[in-house]
Amino acid sequence: MSLKHLHHHEEEEDGGEEIWLLSYSDLMTLLFGFFVLMYAFASVNNAIEREQVKNSMAKAFGGSFVPQYEALEKDLKDFRDSNAELRFVEVQPDDEGIEIVFRSGMFFELGSAEILPVIKTKLKTIIEIVSVHIREAEVRVEGYTDDLPIKTPQYPSNWELSSARASSVVRQFVKFGFDPKRLVAVGFADTRPVVPLYDEYGKLIPENREKNRRVVIKIVSKQKVSNKESAQ
Repeated sequence: MSLKHLHHHEEEEDGGEEIWLLSYSDLMTLLFGFFVLMYAFASVNNAIEREQVKNSMAKAFGGSFVPQYEALEKDLKDFRDSNAELRFVEVQPDDEGIEIVFRSGMFFELGSAEILPVIKTKLKTIIEIVSVHIREAEVRVEGYTDDLPIKTPQYPSNWELSSARASSVVRQFVKFGFDPKRLVAVGFADTRPVVPLYDEYGKLIPENREKNRRVVIKIVSKQKVSNKESAQ
C-alpha cells in the first residue's frame, strides 16, 4: 500500500471516530434532557404547576399546549354563563385541580338532600363536561351547612344532612358512568364557614349564612391522588 493510500485510510478512520463521538455526545445530551424533565415533573406538587411544566416543554420544542384544567375551566364557565340558574356558581382553580362551588339553595330545599329537578339536568351536563376533559380524575364532593341546627328523624344533625347532600351529588356521577372508586363524598356540617356570620359589631350577616350553605365539587388530578395513596 502506498504512503498516499495509507494516509487516506488513516483520515477515514479518524473521521469515523469523530462521527461516533458526535453520536455519543448527542445521546448523552438527550439522556441529560430526559432526566431533567423527569426531575421537573417529580418536583412539582400540584396539577397547575404540572400544566405549566408541560406548557414550557411544548414551547421549547416549538409547539403549543392547552392545559387540560384550563380547557375544563373555560368550558365550565361558558356553560355557567349561558344558564341563568347557574349565575352564582363559582368555577376556580385550586392547588389540586378545579373547584366548582354551588350554593346549597340551588341544589336542595331547606332540610332536604334531594336534588331539585331543575339543577339535576344542569348537573348532568357539568358531569359530561368533566368526563370529556379528565375522565380519570378523582371527584370529591363536599357538603356544607349553615349554623342553624336541624333535628329530624332522617337528619339528627347537620353532620348527617351535609353528608347526605354530598352523597346525592356523588350518586349522579355514578349514574352517568363515573368509576365509584374515584368518587368521594364528605360532609363538614357547619364547621368550615367560608365567610363570617357576624360583622365586627356582632351583628348577623344573613347573606353570609346563605353563602356558607354550599356544595363543592373538586376535580382532583390523578397524579395528586396517586401521590396521596402512595403516602398511605
